[in-house]
Amino acid sequence: MSFGIIEVITLLLGLAGFGVQANPKAPTVDQALRYAMADADVAVHVDIASLVPGNYKLLGQLADQPQIKASPELQAAVRRAVSEVEGGRSVARMMTDLDVVSDLYDATGFFQHVPHGDPTFVVAVHGRFSPNNLDKIAKLSGKAAARVGGGLFVDSGSTEPSIALTKEGVMLIGTPDLLRDRLADGWQPPGHDASTNLGYLAEAVAAKPVFAVVLTMSTSARAEAISRLGTQSFATDMISRHKAAGFSVFHDGVGWTWVDSTAAGLDSMELVSNGVLDVLRAAQIAPRGFAKITMGALDSYRGTSAQIDDLIKHKVDIQKILDTYTGDGNFKVKSDKNAKALRLTVRAAGKSISEVLPVGLLIPGAAIAFLQAPQKPAEIAAPPPRPGAKPPAGKPLVPAPARPPVKK
Repeated sequence: MSFGIIEVITLLLGLAGFGVQANPKAPTVDQALRYAMADADVAVHVDIASLVPGNYKLLGQLADQPQIKASPELQAAVRRAVSEVEGGRSVARMMTDLDVVSDLYDATGFFQHVPHGDPTFVVAVHGRFSPNNLDKIAKLSGKAAARVGGGLFVDSGSTEPSIALTKEGVMLIGTPDLLRDRLADGWQPPGHDASTNLGYLAEAVAAKPVFAVVLTMSTSARAEAISRLGTQSFATDMISRHKAAGFSVFHDGVGWTWVDSTAAGLDSMELVSNGVLDVLRAAQIAPRGFAKITMGALDSYRGTSAQIDDLIKHKVDIQKILDTYTGDGNFKVKSDKNAKALRLTVRAAGKSISEVLPVGLLIPGAAIAFLQAPQKPAEIAAPPPRPGAKPPAGKPLVPAPARPPVKK
């Protein structure tokens, strides 16, 4: 199934409400870091509640929007897409008794490099969990949950990540020994003082991001990364010189942090940072400029094709789409360079994330690609031929029509 320009414009307008929402119940630093690794090389934090529930609700309502209902083919395609997503949700709920839309709140992962081996890691997930969830997950792998300390533990062996449920109801996934340590009654959360590995992550989480990643590489991780990059380059210089690097995504923009080991390095990174901001502004303005040039020139081609005539008729809608998914490049920037601490902190914010990052059309673009994908017709399997029977040349083998019963 393929769609014309009208259907594409209609879908883009219908998806205008999708995006990232602020989470008033975002996890605290202590909650996110309770089961942390103090010396992790990489830490990642995701606020699932700000991404999934709201957008999933809008997805379920998409087919009933008036502009989409006006196109039966588009509405059918949207319903098909929603049905497939809902089918995956139902399968996950049946197998684990977990609703991936409403039962998961946030996740924080900690990863440590191991020379000549697989990394060790712990991922802590907050949500609506119960021992029954762990039992069902364990059965999927043919395992059983065992009591460890005040929680439950499913040992998947040395080659696969294990899973656990703490007495506080937090689900842990990761290296078996690390999970056992965190289930023990004597477990104490590691500290997160300023300028430590976890201190940088604590600052990122405290800002309530939707997504955050912090890189504080150990000596061994740094050496292996440099060895893989090989010859001297900007990347090798960054890895060998930096103390910490962080990047965060918020509901209204992005931010990054860089801690250097030299003053010259900090000056270089400030220049790079300013260049990135210039590119982000240009990425907002340039699409609008090209669109205006195109729309202004279209009238000269009126009547040459049905597609161009459709574009001309929907100029107002196209402008609305541009206003929805892009910004004017005038987002606010707060940049703080601390020469004493060799630290650069940048925060870029607008009314929404699409006014800062030029990613506004990624979700609609993916949806359009999905809807444009051809549907395979259902294949009807032919019955196997009788022993010794050969189908006529050039004709498919079809079942013979049923014969009426013979009356006696």
